[in-house]
Amino acid sequence: MKSYLAIAALAIAATAVSTPSQAQSFVQVKEWDVYVDLPTRFAYVKTPMGWTFVRQLDEAQMDHLHPTTLTALLPPEQPEIQFAHPAMELSPRVMAMRSADQKLAGAAAASSRQ
Repeated sequence: MKSYLAIAALAIAATAVSTPSQAQSFVQVKEWDVYVDLPTRFAYVKTPMGWTFVRQLDEAQMDHLHPTTLTALLPPEQPEIQFAHPAMELSPRVMAMRSADQKLAGAAAASSRQ
C-alpha cells in the first residue's frame, strides 16, 4: 500500500514539473522597487517586509518619474480574447461579416449627420 502511495506521489510531482506554468497575472517586483499609483500620486517602496507608503508626489515630481518606476502592477491587457480551444475562435468569414457590418453602420451614421 505504501509503495502505491509513493508511486502516486511521484507521478503527481512529475506531472506538476512537466506542466507548463501559467502566464504571470502580475508584474514581477524586486526589493526596493518604487511604485506610484497614478490616480492618487501615492508612492510606495517594496521593502523586505512588504510595501511601505512613502508620500504623495506633487505634479512636478510626477512629470519627472524615473524610468524604472512602476506605475502598474498588472500586465497590460491583451487586445484580443485568447480562446481555450481553436474551435471557439471566430472564423474568417464571420470576422469579415462583422467588419462589413461595422463599415455599413459607420456609413449610415455619416449619411444621417449630413
